[in-house]
Amino acid sequence: MKRRYLALVAVLLAFVLPTSAFAMGSGDKFVDAQTGLTYSVNKPTQTLGLKLSKFQLIICAEKKEQWIYAKYGSGKKFLEIMETMAGVKCSNPGLSKKLPSVSINGIRANVYVYCDPTNPAVFRKCTVADIARVGGYLMFTTKPTQILKGTEIQVQGIGGVTYAQLISVAKGFKPL
Repeated sequence: MKRRYLALVAVLLAFVLPTSAFAMGSGDKFVDAQTGLTYSVNKPTQTLGLKLSKFQLIICAEKKEQWIYAKYGSGKKFLEIMETMAGVKCSNPGLSKKLPSVSINGIRANVYVYCDPTNPAVFRKCTVADIARVGGYLMFTTKPTQILKGTEIQVQGIGGVTYAQLISVAKGFKPL
């Protein structure tokens, strides 16, 4: 009788527990991060040949979900990817110049370059071409799915990452 009861409980739990609960310990940090988050985690498929050097789930603010920080590369040239729940600001990318937006897989992405605002003459002339020299980033928000909230994604390049490369990385994100 006890054995039958335990088997019944195990079967019921299999139907009640969400399937994402089984992702913990999968060996894929992005898949593992999706467990417990209510926004869609997106994994880059294009990282410019740079290897993942850091991955963190960081506390955002009280009563807010954690956000994802991933760094690819470890020298002067690197990519940083930050993902948060849409509408929630968890980090501050710093002083930058906003440039005309670009479309990433049908979603409008804001484009920023890290030009020095204390030098107005140079700041005014900054373009996407300066991203390779001083760094920059794209920021866009994915749409929610039936079960997950939308995600704000920031793709930042430093140390020679070009505007075209940032776009390539951003276009390669795949939701889990």
